[in-house]
Amino acid sequence: MRDFFRSIKFKLILCIIAMAIGIMLYSLSQRGYSVGGSKLVNTAAKPFRYAANAVYEGLDKGTSYLFSSKRYHKENLELQDEINRLRNELVDYENTRAELDELRKFVGIKEQHYDYELSPPCRVLSYTANDPFGSFMIDKGSDDGISVGDPVVTSAGLVGAVTEIAEKYCTVRTILSPELSVGIKVQKRGDTGILEGDIRYAADGLTQIIYLAKDSGVKPGDTIITTGTSGLFPAGYLVGTVAETGAADSGLSFYASVKPFADIKKLSSVMVVTAFEGKGESDGY
Repeated sequence: MRDFFRSIKFKLILCIIAMAIGIMLYSLSQRGYSVGGSKLVNTAAKPFRYAANAVYEGLDKGTSYLFSSKRYHKENLELQDEINRLRNELVDYENTRAELDELRKFVGIKEQHYDYELSPPCRVLSYTANDPFGSFMIDKGSDDGISVGDPVVTSAGLVGAVTEIAEKYCTVRTILSPELSVGIKVQKRGDTGILEGDIRYAADGLTQIIYLAKDSGVKPGDTIITTGTSGLFPAGYLVGTVAETGAADSGLSFYASVKPFADIKKLSSVMVVTAFEGKGESDGY
């Protein structure tokens, strides 16, 4: 190998490389144009000029692309920030609209029941897992003037009552549950009974009336309202409509299944009646 570097062949190769570099440099200095040179030089330099121009153009395009990419990246970030801002404004708008809708319901209830004292609108946080009767938790509690036993309503109808409470939240038992009894009556006929849930109906979002008189004449489609005689629930609040009727197993009374006006298992917000005329004044159901 050492003999090769000392050979004439190697020196000749070096000379050719040096001459090629010189021709290329000369070509670059003249921006690709010959100035009075020989035709041989121009012919020999032509490939090197093409190569040099290609390298220059490649570098120019690469540099332009680099700066353009930085600009596009900055513009993309600015557009993404703008999209995020608009998205947040949309969320705020939807939340505000929902709050206004709840306040309208609040006003509607107050207009129909002037004696009620109501909590602020309460958001349903979650339904109780594995409870077929649809109990749930709301985001208001004792700090908002709510107490155990307070009725829970929507503008559509009665929902249930508060059973457990903390400062910032509480649990609501619904009218689908057999553990909650509500005195009711048929709005037009005046027949009375007790609204008390049953597992047979809860899966379909229904509850039932028990202890109806055999001659009550209650029929499907009748509107059911609260009596208020127990002092636990206000009088005259809408509950639901009769779905079907039948004789009790004892044969001594009738029952009726009831479809609540409030969609008990799909609630997003409710209100709590913290005070009403006759609260605590019990006279049976």
